[in-house]
Amino acid sequence: MKKIILSMLAVAATTASFAQNPDALKQVLRAEKKSEATNVMKEQEGTMTGEERAKAYNHIVGMAIADNSKEQGKALTAKTPEEKANRLTKQYKAAYDAVKYAMLCNVADNEPNEKGQVKPAFKKKNASRVIAMRNDLINGGLEAYNNKEYENAQKWFGMFAESHSNDLFSETEAVLNEKNYGQVAYYASLAAYMNKDYKKTDKYALLALESGDAEVKEDAIKIQLNAFQARKDAGDIDSDYLIKKVKQVYKAYPDNEIAFGKYIGVLTDNGKKEEADKVLEKKLQENPNDVMANAYVAQNAQEAGNYDKAIEAYSKVLTAQPDFLAVKFNLATCYRNKALDLKNNNQPYKDFIAKAKTLFQEVQAADPDEANFKTKYILSTIDEL
Repeated sequence: MKKIILSMLAVAATTASFAQNPDALKQVLRAEKKSEATNVMKEQEGTMTGEERAKAYNHIVGMAIADNSKEQGKALTAKTPEEKANRLTKQYKAAYDAVKYAMLCNVADNEPNEKGQVKPAFKKKNASRVIAMRNDLINGGLEAYNNKEYENAQKWFGMFAESHSNDLFSETEAVLNEKNYGQVAYYASLAAYMNKDYKKTDKYALLALESGDAEVKEDAIKIQLNAFQARKDAGDIDSDYLIKKVKQVYKAYPDNEIAFGKYIGVLTDNGKKEEADKVLEKKLQENPNDVMANAYVAQNAQEAGNYDKAIEAYSKVLTAQPDFLAVKFNLATCYRNKALDLKNNNQPYKDFIAKAKTLFQEVQAADPDEANFKTKYILSTIDEL
C-alpha cells in the first residue's frame, strides 16, 4: 500500500511541475504596457511552463525594444534639456529591460518540456535584436556616472558586464569579441562601490580581472580590496573573513604590490604580526630587493626603534624607486633619530645629520607646499642638533 501511495505522489509531483497556465500567457500577450506584462509575470510565472514563460518573456523583449525606440525618437525632438534627459533615462531603462528579459527568455526557452526535450526557439532572434540595446547600456552608464547617479550607473554598466558572458550571446561573435568589456566591468564595480553595494563591487571587479584587460587590472584589484575593507568597516564581515578574501586576491596576483601591501596590512592590523612577518620573509627570500616587502620591513623596524635595519631596508626601496617620497621622508627621519641616539651616547653623529638634512631638503623641493610632508620646521631646527 505504501509503495502505491508513493508512486501516486510521484506522478502528482511530475504533473504539477509541468502545470500550464495559458491564461497568464494570454494576459501578457494582451498587455498594452510593458509594466502590465511584467506584473503578470511577477505574480504568475511560477505557474507557467518553460515554454509559456519563454513566449511571455520574448513578448516583453519586443515591448522593451519598442519603448527604447520610442524614447530615442522623443529624446531627439525634445525641446528642453530636462525633457531630453528624462527621455534618455527612459530609453536606457528600456534597453536594460530588453537585455534582462531576453536573458530570462533564454533560460525558460532551454528548460525541458513535459517530454524531457529542449527546443529553444528565441535565442538567435533575441541575441540579434538586443545587441544594439547593449550600446545604450554603456551610454546610459556613462551619463549616469558623470551625473553621480551611481545606482543607475551600476545597473546599466552591470547589465552590460553580466550579459557579456551570458548563454544568450554564446554564439554571437560581436559580443564574444568585445574589446571594451573589461573596462565597462571595471566601471560597473566603481559605480557599485560609490553606490555602497560592495558585494556587487567585488563581482564586477572580478569580471574586469577575468577579462584580461591589462589597462584596468591595477584599478580593479584596488577597488576589489577597498570593497572588502568597506564591508568590514560596515560590520558586514569580520576580520577573519576580510583576511581570507584579501589573501585570495594576493594569491591570485602575488606580484601585485597593492594586493601584497593590503595583505600585510590586514594581517598586522588584526593582530597577526607573526603571520605577516612570515609572508614578508618569504617574499624577501624570493626577491631580496622587493620594494613593498622592504618598505614594510623598514616601517616595522622604524616603529621598533631599530634604525639600522630600517635604514638598510628603506635604502633598498629608494634604490629601486628614487622618487618614493614617503620612503625618502621616513629614511631621513631614521637618520635623524639615529643621530640623536648617537649624540646621547657621546658618539659621532654628524654624518647622519648631514644625510638626514639632504633627504629632507629633497622632500621639501618635491613638496614645497607641505601638502604631504612637514619639512620646514624640521629643516629650520636640524642644524641645532
